[in-house]
Amino acid sequence: MSIIDNFYTEWKDKIEKIINEEGLELIDTKLAFCSGDYMLRCIVDYEHGGITIDNCAMLNKKIIRFLEESSALGADFIVEVNSPGLDRALKTYKDFARMKGKMVGIWPKAPLDGKMYFEGIISGVSEQSVTLDIKGKDYIIDFVNINVGKEMIEADIRGSKRG
Repeated sequence: MSIIDNFYTEWKDKIEKIINEEGLELIDTKLAFCSGDYMLRCIVDYEHGGITIDNCAMLNKKIIRFLEESSALGADFIVEVNSPGLDRALKTYKDFARMKGKMVGIWPKAPLDGKMYFEGIISGVSEQSVTLDIKGKDYIIDFVNINVGKEMIEADIRGSKRG
């Protein structure tokens, strides 16, 4: 088993526990080998957003200490801990539930009702689907059919209104 495979089966959960102990959640993690070093990139945030650079720096130190003590990635590795930023992708039930009442854009994996893009306010979320209110009409989209969703920030909303 490669170090990368071993990382995802043995070490990722331990790093997620370190992150969770700080009241944060692991949004995404990627481990790659590049230029002779392993690079671990963790995207983290508070459940309702608002992570700071200081939070990222503190977690970075804790993760590096853990990886050094466990020798999980050997001696040469780089760790990056980042915020998901304003452009955070919405993919899971928790992501969409956090955005209830807000304007989002959703790109399905395949056309739904002949459309490849939906923009509306999240009016409901279940374990299987999200309900969008688009100009007073509800559209229910199953999570398995969603490629990605994005919160529409103020500038996006104004820019997307059609004449």
